Amino acid sequence: MERVERVQHLFIINPAAGKHMDTAGIQKEIETAMAGRDETWEIALTKGPGDAEALSRAWSEQSREPLRIYAMGGDGTLNEVVNGVVGYDHVSVGCCPLGSGNDFIKTFGRENWRFRDLHSLVEARPHTMDLIECNGRYAINVCSVGFDARIGLSMADYKRLPLVTGKGAYLISLVVTTIQGVHRPYELELDGEKMSGEYTLICACNGQWYGGSFHPAPEARPDDGMLDFVLVKGVSRFTIASLVDKFATGQGKNYPDLIRIRRGHELKVKCDRVSMVNIDGERLDTDSLSFTLSAKKISFLLPEGVESVVPNT
Repeated sequence: MERVERVQHLFIINPAAGKHMDTAGIQKEIETAMAGRDETWEIALTKGPGDAEALSRAWSEQSREPLRIYAMGGDGTLNEVVNGVVGYDHVSVGCCPLGSGNDFIKTFGRENWRFRDLHSLVEARPHTMDLIECNGRYAINVCSVGFDARIGLSMADYKRLPLVTGKGAYLISLVVTTIQGVHRPYELELDGEKMSGEYTLICACNGQWYGGSFHPAPEARPDDGMLDFVLVKGVSRFTIASLVDKFATGQGKNYPDLIRIRRGHELKVKCDRVSMVNIDGERLDTDSLSFTLSAKKISFLLPEGVESVVPNT
């Protein structure tokens, strides 16, 4: 008699995600969604950075049956789960957006609200997605180096200051980063083509959105076997606001002299100093890196009603 494999479900909740996480309420939602299903499931709460990755890897290693792991938090939680399951073909990743940004699922357009419906999510179909590999780490959404990465990643330092709010930390980081310089020299090699010069920021996009409201690559598709590289040339402090607005609102292709958008597979970057690199919101410090379309893929769960071929937004 043929053995029937049963799907296992692991719900990883990050209690620190978002502004008002209702952990108890989320657990009740999970219980309701799984009620009556003849499948094993478990809830795990993270206690700090790295926990979601460690839990995902441990379950992926131990499980011998189809396993679905749900990242219940923000983009950081999703990034950790992705890194924990890479290489395990029997594991699929679901995303329940409970963070403050939830940028990756914005790529799926107006129907992305379905990711928050747990009944739809546990019934979702797996779909193969690309990954970006950067110095041994993986990203499913966007990686970057330059002005934006320095602002976003430095915010954590300023949030530790007394009486400084999230918005306050952003403003402090913006001012300090602008004073330090809005562009730096880089040596680049994009699929064998070498370039060098002053750049404000450099992005590798698998998804379309990042940083809460930045939309640099409106034509990026996370399932098409290509990455969208966005290279923003160096400008003065007086023109940075206008340039960033064009970049953030997806108008880059209308300004080819300032913003170059190229599709490809690998971008090697040599910085003039150790620099902060954004990997789906996580930080890496290095002076030499590569943004590469990984040979490894990931099985990502798409709820019914969400298109597998991502629409323009």
